Amino acid sequence: MTPEQITIQKEEVEAVIGYKNTERHFSEIINEILNALPEKIEPCAGYALIDKIDYPDKKSIRLQDIVLNTGPIVTSQLKNAESMFLFLATIGGKMEKWIDELRKEGELAYSYIADIIASAAAEKTADFIHDYIAEEMKKYYKGVSNRYSPGYCDWNVSEQHKIFSFFPKDFCGVTLKESALMTPIKSISGIIAAGEKIKWKDYLCDTCNARDCTYRIKNKQNKNQQRKS
Repeated sequence: MTPEQITIQKEEVEAVIGYKNTERHFSEIINEILNALPEKIEPCAGYALIDKIDYPDKKSIRLQDIVLNTGPIVTSQLKNAESMFLFLATIGGKMEKWIDELRKEGELAYSYIADIIASAAAEKTADFIHDYIAEEMKKYYKGVSNRYSPGYCDWNVSEQHKIFSFFPKDFCGVTLKESALMTPIKSISGIIAAGEKIKWKDYLCDTCNARDCTYRIKNKQNKNQQRKS
């Protein structure tokens, strides 16, 4: 995966900021940061494939001998899987350092927008590995689910430690603190289900307690695009 493969449209950034018609000053900042993005990120992603799956109850999933307490929402979306893909994606730490430098220099608008773009780049990196898995599963006539991460849909963020146990130490240069915070920060871990009975579904944002998250924003953007088409 190369930095050039992580593409973000200006309109995506504007949607997160919340402006329909971004002021010229902010528009120029967005363009400047997007142009600099390939030099500021080091995208890396991978997955662990698990075929030994069990559902002890409606709130958990057992992968091999490890039980993930995913909660009822996530578990319901991943049931009937034949395989599970645990994934890890990151854009590295260069962008994070740049954002810190911008803050220290008092460039608050730049640092704010750069942080939004960094989060979008991390999601695009996760999209890349997600799409790769989906294409591979098509060869076997299997579908894939949406992806779910600890910290969302009532899945406790501490479960991140269980996901990391399936990966080699420092995989893609990502480490996990005791608090379950990943370093670099712009990293994503999670789970994707695959199988003949698995279909991709929108995130169940209306049933989730997290009111301000990336997936809720993505759902809103997808629905807006569907209305326009």
